[in-house]
Amino acid sequence: MDASIVRRNPMQTRALSLVQPSVFDEIDTWAGHVWDSWTPTLFHYHRSAIPMDMYETKDGLVLKAELPGFRKEDVDISLEGDCLTIKAVSKQEELPKDSTMYLDELCYGEYSRSVTLPFPVDNDKISATFENGMLEMSLPKTEESKPKRIEVKVK
Repeated sequence: MDASIVRRNPMQTRALSLVQPSVFDEIDTWAGHVWDSWTPTLFHYHRSAIPMDMYETKDGLVLKAELPGFRKEDVDISLEGDCLTIKAVSKQEELPKDSTMYLDELCYGEYSRSVTLPFPVDNDKISATFENGMLEMSLPKTEESKPKRIEVKVK
């Protein structure tokens, strides 16, 4: 069975022959570029991005970051101004002598992600926990960034 891909010429279709050839040529050329530029790869998770969720509560921010395969000791968190940076380092184990590698898909090295916080947080009250490859941080709002109710007075 021949499983090759055959490019179709839209102008050979009688129903479409009434449309100007240049439109179909442009679409065919564009689709060809898109298809030809696609390179099949191994679809595995690349950790350099460090996927995160961040949401606001009434008291502050909650940030969750996936760091599968890392240990607490591998993770470094810093806050400079309104920029929060999470770094994680993993090292490749050395192969035993006289061994042969058949698959080499795991990612090793330093991974980093920085996010700009939407409002000031209280640096002294930030907390972080790490369990089963999930980092969870609580970043409380400063008093200045909490909403304030302003009372209207009658004159």
